Amino acid sequence: MKKAFFFVLVWVASMHVYAQEPASVTDDKPYMQTQKKFTFAVQPFQLIHNSLRYDFEIRLGNGPGWLQFGPAFYYSENNNQNWPTHYYEWKDNYYTEENFHLHEPYVELKGVGLDINYKHFLNARRSTYMAAGLSYTRFDIKYNGKLWEDYIEDGLMYHTFVEGFHTQRIDRFGFNHFIGYQIPTRSAFLFDMFGGYAIRFSSSDKNKPAFDATMFSYGYTGFALTIGIRIGFGVR
Repeated sequence: MKKAFFFVLVWVASMHVYAQEPASVTDDKPYMQTQKKFTFAVQPFQLIHNSLRYDFEIRLGNGPGWLQFGPAFYYSENNNQNWPTHYYEWKDNYYTEENFHLHEPYVELKGVGLDINYKHFLNARRSTYMAAGLSYTRFDIKYNGKLWEDYIEDGLMYHTFVEGFHTQRIDRFGFNHFIGYQIPTRSAFLFDMFGGYAIRFSSSDKNKPAFDATMFSYGYTGFALTIGIRIGFGVR
């Protein structure tokens, strides 16, 4: 509730700033905010995915193009507090994956990533824009469960279950495309909304859980929708 109130407050404040702009400003006189050479912003919605995402933008010359760098950092612990401790549930003397895909429990999540996008404004007021680019993210997900391991004894290879804590490493590559609207303002304040899609490709150890149940999963491969807001400021 507090987060929702904060976002509404920012939205109202942004619209108030926009409403204070003089009527004489026209499309052939872009707002001063768009003349800033650099911008810095955060994406609050990324907290839902246990991530801190920052955006740094550099204007390319004096034209409508910008280059955006978006580093992201992930961290979370014990998302399985209300579910069985193990990745696999014990039932009737054997392991089962029943209901697993509903929660994908892990003990610890760590990750780091980077998006690089080209952003192009479509009008002189520098409000509506399109952007596209590439992304890479690496996740290390620690979980409590079982793992098949091979070992050799007396010249013979054996397979055995190893129970305990294991770590799945996921490398995720992606292509991003989205359209957004940045509220024009004479001040350095920056607020914009965007939506689009991403195509993701993830690779991981096939002998361990893939963490790919939905498009919001860290190891997901496929088409995913994206939506968010950015709050920040511009500097010369």
